[in-house]
Amino acid sequence: MRILPVEKESRKLKGKKRSTDVFVEEVSVKTTGTKSRGSKSKKRLPEKVEEELELTIESETRTKKKLNSNKNSTPKVASDESLSTKNNETLKPAKETNARHDAASKKFLSNNLKSSNPNYRIQRELKEFLSSPPPGLSVKISGKNVRLWIITLTMPDNCIYAGETYKLRVQFPNDYPTSPPSVYFLPPTPRHEHVYTNGDICLSLLGKDWRPIMTAQSLAQAIMSILCGAQRKSLPMDNSRHAGNKPGQKQDDWVYHDDNC
Repeated sequence: MRILPVEKESRKLKGKKRSTDVFVEEVSVKTTGTKSRGSKSKKRLPEKVEEELELTIESETRTKKKLNSNKNSTPKVASDESLSTKNNETLKPAKETNARHDAASKKFLSNNLKSSNPNYRIQRELKEFLSSPPPGLSVKISGKNVRLWIITLTMPDNCIYAGETYKLRVQFPNDYPTSPPSVYFLPPTPRHEHVYTNGDICLSLLGKDWRPIMTAQSLAQAIMSILCGAQRKSLPMDNSRHAGNKPGQKQDDWVYHDDNC
């Protein structure tokens, strides 16, 4: 029996697994010359081609994820910058306020006032206070009114008010220094037996014992000394009767029960 070459080749392949390349070639031969009737036949691709396609798809997916992550991170940076801008805007007014007070003091001190000027004495006191402030005391002009000071008391560690800060409002009258300045605490007031809750201070130096040679700085030092000498925190005995009064009034008719006051 004579075996044709084609049959011989097919017998050689019999029992062996045909390669993918051969299978694709046979499929392509069978489909050659035929027309599609609305159905698409699925062709199996070589293994190498499939692997390359999978790698390409994975790389494209990673690229898209990276681009999306970059887009999402951009607004965060913008929001951080906007927050920092807002913080700077919030802090700006405080800096401007301090600069304004410093400018007011410098402007007042730069004026060459004559001794006959009613503000000459106040200018001299402010200059001395700023040039050599006592420990725990600082002063600034309140706004544009050079006759209104705010003196800050920072309490030392060796007293019962350690670490606490209080503010004195000092108003110079028109006949200063013949009459003492109006001095009282701004809230919150210290809890002291000579300090009323409305801010008034039971201190004879603010009344009958005032002398024109005294200064606003010496008054602040006397008040600081009273607080530092306190042994306990307590209110004046007549606080409930006096607390409703307007603070800073003249103490001409005051009766000082404590000589230490």
